[in-house]
Amino acid sequence: MNERRTLHPSFILFGVLSVIRGFLPIILIMLFKGIEWSEVEWYWFAGIGVAFLFIVLLCFLQWKRFGFWMEADRLIIRQGVLFREEKTIYYNRIHSVNVEQPFIQRILGVAQLKIETPGGNKKADGILHTLSMKDANQIREQLRNFAQGIEKSAGSEQDTVGSVVLNAVDEQQSMTLNHVHNVEGSSSQKESNATQLKKESEPLLTLDAGKLFQAAATSLNFGLAIAFIGGLYSFADDFLKLFLPDHFFEDVVEDSTSMMSSSLLITIVAISVILLAWLLSVVLYILKYSGYAIRRDGKQISVSYGLLEKKTVLFDPKNVQAVITSESLLRQPFGYAEVKLQVVSSDKQEQLMLHPFVKVSEIQSVLDQFVPQMVQHNKTDLVLSPRKALAFYIRIPLLVAMLLCTGCIIYFGTVGAWSLLLLPLIVLWRISCHRTAGLLLKGDQLTLRKRFINRTTYYVRKPRIVTMKVKRSIAQRKRGIISLSVHVLGSALSYNLSYMNEKDVEPIWRWFSRRSAN
Repeated sequence: MNERRTLHPSFILFGVLSVIRGFLPIILIMLFKGIEWSEVEWYWFAGIGVAFLFIVLLCFLQWKRFGFWMEADRLIIRQGVLFREEKTIYYNRIHSVNVEQPFIQRILGVAQLKIETPGGNKKADGILHTLSMKDANQIREQLRNFAQGIEKSAGSEQDTVGSVVLNAVDEQQSMTLNHVHNVEGSSSQKESNATQLKKESEPLLTLDAGKLFQAAATSLNFGLAIAFIGGLYSFADDFLKLFLPDHFFEDVVEDSTSMMSSSLLITIVAISVILLAWLLSVVLYILKYSGYAIRRDGKQISVSYGLLEKKTVLFDPKNVQAVITSESLLRQPFGYAEVKLQVVSSDKQEQLMLHPFVKVSEIQSVLDQFVPQMVQHNKTDLVLSPRKALAFYIRIPLLVAMLLCTGCIIYFGTVGAWSLLLLPLIVLWRISCHRTAGLLLKGDQLTLRKRFINRTTYYVRKPRIVTMKVKRSIAQRKRGIISLSVHVLGSALSYNLSYMNEKDVEPIWRWFSRRSAN
């Protein structure tokens, strides 16, 4: 168990490919510009060759100097060529162990193991970049067993001391009984273990192709699609200049405006951009969550998904910080939502997907199966935002929209007047946000519901709340309006709820402050 272990030798190639990936845009631009390689001086080729050999040598030394040890209560990782670094991770501090296959690892046929602990940095506390799938799963299982063994030994130490005398008295009597049932007991134990392993290997929840497409089509993940389009455009801009004539886009705009009115052109362009973003969001969603499956691995839960970049996350339900349900505008009329978990992770912006597409009426059954400590209360029990808070919801967004409309009218003239259609949309949107906002304190659990675009509900238990804040302006204090935010471990952002009645927030503040005072 204390033997030094190393990464898969493909780490050398992984390091080289990672460096090449960083220079890939420059390499492609040089290739597409049609460089006359015969005119390139020999020392350029020599320099590139020397740099490549240096990178290979450096990656080899990194692989050679990387080692990890699995001891009785901790994992030790040592790495570094010029500067040596050592990390010690205690098993009882591990919150989740993730087996991933990013694009490069998938090409090389290996996996990456990430070990997450509370209070970690932006990167995971322990990363083993290249392991065979067999070794990655084996190490993940060993870490799980070690962590459970420590918990059991700590919990049963007192019971063991108390039962020594009783075991000594009954030892002689139990020897005869154990001898009679020894053969039968061992065979039945093997059968039960085999049955248990078979049950754990079978997925408890999956998503078929039809449900996956429905989830992708209704996700409305435009942010991811727009970011992808922006990155693609900035990357492809230099290539477009090579193949397209000068002023190509300006000529297209002039020809289009001569054939149709500017308002019709703007409408067509807007619809085209929305459709393109929607199609891209569907494709990216399918690539991300294809092969989704949940399995039970002992007392822990394993969630796996991904087509190009496969990811497997192993976590203990006891370490779940919060449950977040989200209903998009397309899903809400049909009664569907997605369920995410806030767990301790190096990427504090990311939340673990528990179920991408589930009926709202079935969320409680999913929680009972995997996160039984959380309760989905009836939405009619929520205390809603008061009517007097509606003005606070509307005024700032409406003021910003009016300024934008004024700028459009000044700059574009008559055509800019179409921007006035934005004003009623803003008002309707903020009214919807006001009607959605609500909270509920029941037992040991706090429930917060809000809307930006999607309707989002947060379920947080009292022991998981790290900080709670309330704030209000002078005008809000006069109206008895207050905003509430809570922060849990593993999240970079707070779960906030704006413009609630002060009388409804005060019991929650006392509920949490009482815990803090004790």
